[in-house]
Amino acid sequence: MRGKFGSMFLPLRTKFIILFCLLITIPFLIIGAITYQKYSADVERNTTELTYQIMDQIRINLDRYVKEMERLTLAPLYDDNVMRILKNRSSSDQNRIYLTTDESLKMNLFISSLSFDRAEIESILIFTNDGSIFSDLNQSVNKYWEQDSSEWAELVKVNDGGLTIIPPHDATYYSKTKQEIVSISRVIREPYTNNTLGMVKVDLSSQGFEKLLSSVKFSGKGNLYISDRSGQLLYSSTGNTSLRSFEEDVSTNDPSYLKSVVVSDYSGIKVTGLIPLEDLRKDAKGLVRFTLMISLIALLFAYIIAVFSSNRLVKPIRHLQSKMRQVQRGFFKERAVVTTHDEIGQLTEGFNTMIGEIDRLVKEVYETRLRERDAELSALQSQINPHFLYNTLEMMNMMALQHQHLELSNITTSLGKLLRYTVDKQEKPVYLQDEIRFVESYLQIQVLRLGEKLQAEIHIDPSYDHCLVPKLILQPLIENVIEHAMESSIVHMHLTASTQEDDMLLSLRDDGKGMTKQRMEWIERQMYMHKSYESMDAEEKSYFGEVKKGFALRNVHQRIRLLYGEPYGLYLDKTVKQGVLFTIRLPIHWGN
Repeated sequence: MRGKFGSMFLPLRTKFIILFCLLITIPFLIIGAITYQKYSADVERNTTELTYQIMDQIRINLDRYVKEMERLTLAPLYDDNVMRILKNRSSSDQNRIYLTTDESLKMNLFISSLSFDRAEIESILIFTNDGSIFSDLNQSVNKYWEQDSSEWAELVKVNDGGLTIIPPHDATYYSKTKQEIVSISRVIREPYTNNTLGMVKVDLSSQGFEKLLSSVKFSGKGNLYISDRSGQLLYSSTGNTSLRSFEEDVSTNDPSYLKSVVVSDYSGIKVTGLIPLEDLRKDAKGLVRFTLMISLIALLFAYIIAVFSSNRLVKPIRHLQSKMRQVQRGFFKERAVVTTHDEIGQLTEGFNTMIGEIDRLVKEVYETRLRERDAELSALQSQINPHFLYNTLEMMNMMALQHQHLELSNITTSLGKLLRYTVDKQEKPVYLQDEIRFVESYLQIQVLRLGEKLQAEIHIDPSYDHCLVPKLILQPLIENVIEHAMESSIVHMHLTASTQEDDMLLSLRDDGKGMTKQRMEWIERQMYMHKSYESMDAEEKSYFGEVKKGFALRNVHQRIRLLYGEPYGLYLDKTVKQGVLFTIRLPIHWGN
């Protein structure tokens, strides 16, 4: 920069001094032409802008605080112990079940960790569906609550899991009812089933808003109001929480008051400020009288003060510049000291936050590499047991051959193939020929067990051998035939492969006893539904009997759908008159 512009380069401190001198001298030359009305108008306009900035800063602080409270209300979803306890108490028919010591201890420890070092929080409570209450205040909070008599609970339910800011209300679940409590709450839902498990509620103490607004001061009779999305009053600087008084104040059009309103797009909170204009103009009158008297003296000292002020403004920038150089050298532990609360201070805070995030990401990458190395070591160690089993099966095969037990030798060999194929649990594609070989080994064992009752034929063109398919997608279909299609007569099973446009179709058909229409509908519902077996109701389980066996087909379909999306998956042909026909649709991917 210095070499490019030569002598035109000026330090930032010099530029500030020149700027200050110009700003001081020019107003002094034209100050005689400024009238009281103009001066008052400027003061009023500047104060109005400042007021809106203050209101907006209050809005930012409130949004930040609401987001922090929102994180607290979402914390139960990430704690397994809490979710387990809530699931156990999710039924509204289990009213007044005794709270176990283990449940109370785990919930109290969890809630206490959320409310630690937060003086603005009166208490954090978790309400279960069976009427139980967990809180960090064991002595002053009741163990149970009446949901029907709590009006605030209806507001929380209406938002259907969203964050709810509850206006001042009476909290009857305390041993001594607390009045005019402002709370933040939400419904707790199970992530996968979306079932309601209870509610989490954060009660704010009287210090809650006072702490956020402690830096905001209105002179004279200035008032500050905070209301929610529906217009309910949450806070008043006058201490009067009467809704009628609040509506009268905010609806006033008195020209003697300056009214500023800021609404948060995030939380819907409205901040309303009322400042008497007389208070704003009071200082302006005195300034006009003394301006001419002190102008000459102020001009003499202004240049001296400009020198020191410029140094004060430039010093934080130089400090931040030095820290940036340290970070460039790789010292991510460096932090700049925040000495001001203006834009430079905000820039410094942003720099510290950015460096902290970079440091965290560097650590995460390093720790991820360590975990990958540990995983590789574990994978090598896990090979010991499979190798032991392989050697054992090989020894059994040799002994069977020595004693001329060929059938036992064939079973041992097939079992070894099955073990080698299934021991690798990674979800990766395999060649179709490898999947067919696995099926053949599996059928060899089953045919030996079932005898002539099972007749299996595989007709797949060798040109499909190197087509990539998900692992273990055919064996569940064959097992399904053996489990459900076998009768006293012989069952024929045919496995074929064909193409349709750019997709491959693997079809397995049997001529067994088949399925009823109702059973087919149930099988399809099990394959395509998103809820797990544990989430099914008792009627479904009792009606269909041992339904867990049907989930093997569902797992095949869901794996294919997750890998390739629609329209791929497992499909049941309802038009077959005898037996059952399952078809797997896959995209054609070729291996090397």
